[in-house]
Amino acid sequence: MASSEQWARAEGDARIQQFVVSGDYYAGAGRGQVSPRALPQAPEALVGREDELGEVLAALEPGSGQRAVVVAGLAGVGKSALAVTAAERALGLGWFTGGVLFLSLRGYDPSGAVGSGQAVGTLLEGLGVPAAELPATPDGQLARYRSELAARAGEGCRVLVVADDAGDAAQVRDLVPPGGDVHRLLVTSRDRLVAPDFGARVLDLEVLGADAAGELIADVLRRVRPDDPRPGAEPSALAEVAGHCGWLPLALGVAAAVLAGDPGLRAAELARRLADARTRLEALSPRDRAGLPTGVRAAFGLSYARLPEEQQRMLRLLTVVPGPDCHTAVAAVAREHGGEDEDLSEVIARTRVSLAGLAGAGFLTEQPTGSERWRMHDLVRLYADELAAACAESDARQSAVDRVLGFYSRMTRGAYAHIHPQPDIPEAEYFEDEEEALHWLDGERASLLALVPACAALGWAEGTIGFAAHLCAYLTRRRLLDEAVHVMRIAVDEARRIGRRDVEHRLMSGLSVVLWQSSGSSEAIELADRVAAFYDGQGDGPDKAAALVNLAHLRLNAGQLEEAHDTSLRAIELLRTLGRREDAAEALGNLGRLFAGLGRAEEAVAALEESVAALSVDGQSLRRARALAHLGAALRTAGRTTDAASRYREAVAMFRCIGEWREEGDAAHRLGLLLREQGRDVEAATVLREAGRAAGAAGDHDWQGIRLTSAGQLLLESSDLPGAVEAFEEALQWRRYGRRLVWPAEALYGLGTAYHRMGDFFRAMGAHLDASLVFQRLSLPDREALADQAFYEALRESRRRRGLRGWWRRLRGPFRRR
Repeated sequence: MASSEQWARAEGDARIQQFVVSGDYYAGAGRGQVSPRALPQAPEALVGREDELGEVLAALEPGSGQRAVVVAGLAGVGKSALAVTAAERALGLGWFTGGVLFLSLRGYDPSGAVGSGQAVGTLLEGLGVPAAELPATPDGQLARYRSELAARAGEGCRVLVVADDAGDAAQVRDLVPPGGDVHRLLVTSRDRLVAPDFGARVLDLEVLGADAAGELIADVLRRVRPDDPRPGAEPSALAEVAGHCGWLPLALGVAAAVLAGDPGLRAAELARRLADARTRLEALSPRDRAGLPTGVRAAFGLSYARLPEEQQRMLRLLTVVPGPDCHTAVAAVAREHGGEDEDLSEVIARTRVSLAGLAGAGFLTEQPTGSERWRMHDLVRLYADELAAACAESDARQSAVDRVLGFYSRMTRGAYAHIHPQPDIPEAEYFEDEEEALHWLDGERASLLALVPACAALGWAEGTIGFAAHLCAYLTRRRLLDEAVHVMRIAVDEARRIGRRDVEHRLMSGLSVVLWQSSGSSEAIELADRVAAFYDGQGDGPDKAAALVNLAHLRLNAGQLEEAHDTSLRAIELLRTLGRREDAAEALGNLGRLFAGLGRAEEAVAALEESVAALSVDGQSLRRARALAHLGAALRTAGRTTDAASRYREAVAMFRCIGEWREEGDAAHRLGLLLREQGRDVEAATVLREAGRAAGAAGDHDWQGIRLTSAGQLLLESSDLPGAVEAFEEALQWRRYGRRLVWPAEALYGLGTAYHRMGDFFRAMGAHLDASLVFQRLSLPDREALADQAFYEALRESRRRRGLRGWWRRLRGPFRRR
């Protein structure tokens, strides 16, 4: 019987490799044995692809109903390795007793792909049809191919056809086995091959996960040299190399080959070489001995060459959009601005068609599906950058850059006008309200963060400063303070570079505030001091007053009370001279807090009451809410608890109306503690539960749990046992999201106590035992002993009341400590 190598030589066409693995095939009227070494060599270990392999096998399994399966993905993502491994696994499971046929269709080869008719002829020979019996016409060969498969289906012999590297649906359309849940066609392609007359199941193959990518490199090194020390000695460096490879298997294989070929090369050194994005693609695209390109660039180039010209241009223009992903609307702006009479929705629709085509070819991924946000692999972006630089003039790239920057500038300015209401900004009409503006900023956050340094790199200082200022307001609102510090530092550097000292110091003032909110560092006060010193030499204007207010505020928060006192008085005097009533009121609020810190309660109350009165103007609600909260604290210190509770309630209602959940929770918490001091436990518990929910809305689930636990304890003390159980259980719902373990233990202990008093001893024992285990982990032996004691009390009480013997033996299993 001829071997698979002999069949390939007889074919005489190097573009087609056909194999048959195990089983029997028809050779005329008789049967013959098939060479077991027919499939390409599968990887010894398919690292990180267990789930994907399971999906392919599920589609190939008898009874799945899937006659054709396409594994699609970016060039070099590991499609062929997955398909071959799946074929071997399916054979090992005995699913294809009729054998496996393998075809390399070379769909992206510049010298030409294998045609459908040629593929059918080769498959017929693999099925045992002698060359002399092959029908003369393509239609005849296709009919014979289907009849051969049908004959095997009649005898219960299932056949798997693996068609590797298909370029389009036309190559594999005729290879689909005839009807019935018997034979299977498994295709790999860089495109999804979705066509009206080719209804295959498509499995999109993504890059590896971070851990699997590092393990793939380590696995190659161990197989080449089992005693290679680098996998064990430099795991973090290997992970860094994998990250620079974008976790793409082809790139990982190149990097692993470099390391394996040079045993003395440290992984950290290769990581350093790949860290430079300007040379990374070249490093991952070595040339063969003939000088021809291989590796990542060559693989991408074959896919790029098959794209329609319009999609090629779209890929190049996407590189003008900063950040890791791009919205369809922004891509439309980069691609074309459209005429004045052109419907924007039509432009966006055309753009989505192009983006979907690029995604189908593996160059983009819509994440998540239907989100209109398209992500490009890092190495694809580097490749597209090279193409964009070469085609900058023909693409009118600078015009695209100007359109994208202008779009982001207008939209960011419009969103800022809603965060800090400014009706005079015409761009505010782009958004209906603040919620819509924040939603847009949330979606574009990564792109906007990348836009600030990108503008600085282009030398566009005004754009850098504008974007940073508007973006900082949003980031501060979302409490993304480290990111706010980052963009503000860039803006300060740009203002200094162009010699705009006034702008530089205004930005430094904003940076000092964000720095304090982020880390409370002394650098914040140093910056504010420098700003105030600068304006001292500029005359008594609004900028000097603002600098003094900011400096006084930071000194007060830092506990520098005497310095804050002097600065506050200077600021108030200057603001009153300038007629800045609201700003003077805010400075008065700082002075009131200062008096409270010095123990001068009545002076604090007087200053804060004056501040609140001055801040009653529309548009100052956030300032007024904060002043009310501080006034409540001062009144409480002064012993005027009834007035304090009233002010706290006003502050809570105002924060809630504005949507400042964190500050609402803080004010409500202080109100709850005050009500508890007054002996109004039930009312205090209600307020604390509201405070907890506000903290949850702000994303702080630890404070949510702490406040709900406090509410439960108050209700427990008030003998409202159902209410206590409800509060404790609500708190414990957020146990997994918090970072502190103390409050869940206290909530469990309180829940057990409530159940005990209600006579539900079984639940009481469970809660107390859980509390004991948490206290044990926290090394709190006193609290652990208390929980243990409560557990045994519940046990004894249950046995006494119910008179059940052997109760402990029944409970011992479920509650035994592990």
